[in-house]
Amino acid sequence: MAMSISISNNRSFNIFSETMRKLLFVIAQLAMAMGMNAQKYSIKATIDNLPDGTVVQLTPMSHEKEQPLGETTVKDGKFEFTGTATEPVCVHIKVKDSYGPCSLMLENTDITITGSVEKGKAWDGVDQYRWNTVVTGSPLTQKYLAFVAERNKLDQLYMANREKFKAVHEKARSLKGDELAAYKKTEEYQALERADHEFFQTVDKVLNGLILDNKDSFWGPLLAHQYMSYFTPDQRNLYSQFSDAAKNSWYGRKMRAELWPAGGVGEKIHMFTVRDEAGKGVSFQQLAQGKKYVLIDFWASWCRPCRNEIPNVKRQYELYKDKGFEVVSISIDRNAAQWKKALQEEKLQWPNFLSTEVADQFKVKAVPTMYLVDAEGTIIAENDDARGEKLAKKLAELFTN
Repeated sequence: MAMSISISNNRSFNIFSETMRKLLFVIAQLAMAMGMNAQKYSIKATIDNLPDGTVVQLTPMSHEKEQPLGETTVKDGKFEFTGTATEPVCVHIKVKDSYGPCSLMLENTDITITGSVEKGKAWDGVDQYRWNTVVTGSPLTQKYLAFVAERNKLDQLYMANREKFKAVHEKARSLKGDELAAYKKTEEYQALERADHEFFQTVDKVLNGLILDNKDSFWGPLLAHQYMSYFTPDQRNLYSQFSDAAKNSWYGRKMRAELWPAGGVGEKIHMFTVRDEAGKGVSFQQLAQGKKYVLIDFWASWCRPCRNEIPNVKRQYELYKDKGFEVVSISIDRNAAQWKKALQEEKLQWPNFLSTEVADQFKVKAVPTMYLVDAEGTIIAENDDARGEKLAKKLAELFTN
């Protein structure tokens, strides 16, 4: 039966047209949603110099130790990952238990990677790979690489400054005490400091500008993760300028969790268990038993500031160990042999453990990270307030009272 609509009746026709437009819009939206849900990503890689049997992982880029989204094995120089991306995220393709990623944006499209790798060793003896690759089929990756290129320009500027003032750096390293203090007052050394100051001003201006230029989308917090190794309370103002969409993105949520971590002064730490060299679990409660205060020290053998702090911790330990003070050192070293070597060199007398898992629990982004807690795990002081003269002063107050 034909529908009777009088075209001469403009009002009736307009109502019909508007209803149909709404209906068609809803149908289109449903079709789009169904299509998006059906989409998947496919990453196919052909990489020279990766032997058969090499295990590669696909892992989200963030400041935390993320669990891999996938793991596969190289065969005939090729490997593949498939899955569904629910929101934009930057990912690293890495050889398992190594350094050096191939970075790209994960999106539901067919992505191809071609190129080669060069294998070497990092400072701690762990395998390190340099990826020389081309990524095609991912528009988001092309935009991401453009942002990376802006960061690389700053690296080049930094290296140019280092080369320009190479002789000044070498001379400064050769001097000590009063001679070094006197040299730092010369025009030659002051020129180096002015160049460094101008460089870091440029870094702040360029990188913060790129982040804030993208404050209304997921790119803002993603670039904050890309450009900054970790966040401090100084970046809270930066976060506050993001749109709601940016804050609610995957990287926006990650950034907020890092800027406002659980466990501030007056709050209790995450209860944890470490394993000794025999593999036996040791809980915080066991470590704190019979103690009044515990200094939890996250460090690494390669961290110079960490090792520079050890003499101060030793002094405090000798002063208060018989009064109820304990130190628990937890290394984030990936090379157990180097950790053990550092223990022998430093002759540490308190409990020592190797555990990146516990460091992740505490959201440790850099070392040294230190917490002074009571026997119940309540934080009394953290980081700078639990080091150096501030640690000595705080312990003197606690044990005097």
